Amino acid sequence: MHLGEIIKGLKYETGSRARLELMEELYWTEYGNFSEEKDLDVLAEMLLRSESVEEHAAVQKLYSNPEGALLDFYQDIIMKLYIKDPLMFIKASTEYPDEGLNVLYIFRNKGFFDDYKTEENRLLDLVDSNDEIGMIRQFFRMYDSLCHT
Repeated sequence: MHLGEIIKGLKYETGSRARLELMEELYWTEYGNFSEEKDLDVLAEMLLRSESVEEHAAVQKLYSNPEGALLDFYQDIIMKLYIKDPLMFIKASTEYPDEGLNVLYIFRNKGFFDDYKTEENRLLDLVDSNDEIGMIRQFFRMYDSLCHT
């Protein structure tokens, strides 16, 4: 599938399953097709529309595409997804750790958290359920063990 078809599909598909299939196609797409900046702008807009845990995990997976292409682009998208909805992002990272572990280095390398313990406590103050508390603690435990060893 060509990049234009993937972008068009992401733009018009509203069902999570169809969007996930397109993101999987994007993962395997030859990145030589990404030559025009306008294509990347539209793609960024489509990826930032991710609403479900599965879609967040699929975007995280794009960072480790087989060609290792567009790392800066995907880093930017991943950080914006975290800012947009940190709890959804963390849930995706903990439920799909193969994808989530790879992106933790982005936060370290970009100096994203001034103090990750402060961020962890801020998020813990927003939730009530034990599941969400455990998920937040797990995410920051993974961050600490991977990024501070």
